[in-house]
Amino acid sequence: MEEGRASRTAIATAYFRAHHDKHANPKIFEDPLAGSLLHADDVAPLERFLLAGVEKHNPELAASGADRETRIGLALRGLVVVLARARFTEERLEDAMRDGTAQYVIIGAGLDTFALRRSDLRGRLRVIEIDHPATQAFKRGRIRDAGLELPPNLHFAPADLEKESLAEVLPRTPYDPSRPAFFSWLGVTMYLTEEAIRATLRSLRRTAVPGSQLVFDYLDRAVFDPGNPSPARARLFEIVRRVGEPMIFGFDPSALDAELAEEGFRLLEDLGPEAQKDLYYGNRTDGLQPTAAARLARAAVA
Repeated sequence: MEEGRASRTAIATAYFRAHHDKHANPKIFEDPLAGSLLHADDVAPLERFLLAGVEKHNPELAASGADRETRIGLALRGLVVVLARARFTEERLEDAMRDGTAQYVIIGAGLDTFALRRSDLRGRLRVIEIDHPATQAFKRGRIRDAGLELPPNLHFAPADLEKESLAEVLPRTPYDPSRPAFFSWLGVTMYLTEEAIRATLRSLRRTAVPGSQLVFDYLDRAVFDPGNPSPARARLFEIVRRVGEPMIFGFDPSALDAELAEEGFRLLEDLGPEAQKDLYYGNRTDGLQPTAAARLARAAVA
């Protein structure tokens, strides 16, 4: 991410969630507020970028006379994990709340709208959003622009996690280290080095009581193999490279359990594309399929 500016992938993620909420049926994930955090000057360059991708990678469709929304929808298909990971996280959070969890920490929150959407949980769940100061300032400004109320249970923690640890950030918030917590870490691991990922896991383990849970998404390490011929892989990597936030890391699914155990976590779930398809992509007629090589994991502090 460029110094001093909001994350472009955070803006793109909000755009995809808004586009899906407006145009898809059935919906994998509902987010009626995502679009309210975007201005026309956020949307216009994104749509130009997406349409240019259709021209490059699917010239037959571009020349077919398909309408603008159809072409944009096609361009977004490779990023559909954005929807699946949000739904997976919020479903697992509700499960954890039934077991008594009352604090939710969103690491790299971007333009997430959970606390804004879930007014029903304001008396039951403390929400702490951790993100880069530039992205968080951008988000707070957009919440004001949209005329949305800041929920009393939402707490912002501006932090550059490349310069300080999670264990250093959380004491500045209402986080209670003596109580179980639910952490989400979405759309982040693929942009970090392995050492940075392990450092975050160690920091989280130090500040969270046993039984606290972490949900994160990751890429299968095989997708970084230069010999991987997948066109979907090529398009995905091109998109994030061109917005200035290249993907650099993936876990080996067969080793994830052992790697998490080394850092003090117990793997509870690891959902590949087929498992995601069974959960979230049934009865669709629009061709949406799980993002190849994108996986969803849930772990507990041991």
